[in-house]
Amino acid sequence: MTVETVEITGLEPRHIGAAVDLSKEARWNQTEADWALMMEVGSAFGVEDATGRLIASALTIPCGRAFGWVSMVLVTAPRQGEGLARRLLRHCSHELEGAGLTPVVDATPAGEAIYRAMGFVGQFGLNRWEHGAVEDIDLNRPHNGGLAPIDMSTVLSLDADAFGGDRRAVLEGLARRSAGFSCQNTKGCGYLLGRDGRVASQIGPIVAAGPQDAIGMLDHALANLHGPVFIDVGDHQTEFIDRLKTYGFKPQRPFLRMVKGDRIRFDVPADMFAMAGPELG
Repeated sequence: MTVETVEITGLEPRHIGAAVDLSKEARWNQTEADWALMMEVGSAFGVEDATGRLIASALTIPCGRAFGWVSMVLVTAPRQGEGLARRLLRHCSHELEGAGLTPVVDATPAGEAIYRAMGFVGQFGLNRWEHGAVEDIDLNRPHNGGLAPIDMSTVLSLDADAFGGDRRAVLEGLARRSAGFSCQNTKGCGYLLGRDGRVASQIGPIVAAGPQDAIGMLDHALANLHGPVFIDVGDHQTEFIDRLKTYGFKPQRPFLRMVKGDRIRFDVPADMFAMAGPELG
């Protein structure tokens, strides 16, 4: 059997436990709730071995009528190097393009060459920043002035402009999971969502009119969290990154946003200060 003849299986809720095991092996942050959300809003695929064990995964998430996300490309270590990741990537790209959507991915350095060989083009860089214990940060007396609870109609409008696509179901899922630290700007120009994670809380997305608005919402979130926190930030948001450094955040790993072909282009998102994560955009 060659990699081209390997059977690709559509993943279902019964696969969530095995999918989380792949995330754990790769030291990624996804929980069962993350996998359930991604399967609900997108299409998950995998490869099983002869015993029925899930050994590889990938998924697609449509983001409106123009593009869709490719993510969670994982292969268990003993089966890496067999071409399974490339096979699943081609399958995901085919599924999205068959629906008239351009594939988009946040690629790790290890995956970048594979994506380029498939016709993906780099758009802009971002980094995951991490802090081990955010309760130790001196936030200079953060307060709730100028902030309000999340209103989804405002969030959806702001996100459509900043992100460029429709990810209503994703944002609604994140809002439910970040009620203890999410917020929006009372000026109607920004919001912050996030989620719990397997090893760290994840802040993002953050949309704001400028870095000070973004920092104000960040401070609110950090004041209501404890323990490890991840946040994925575009490299162009230098003032925001400087504040993260001041707080003791360290860069963990880089990503490159990539788009297949030249049908659409992602401009550097001036209003997007934190991403939802490489699996969600």
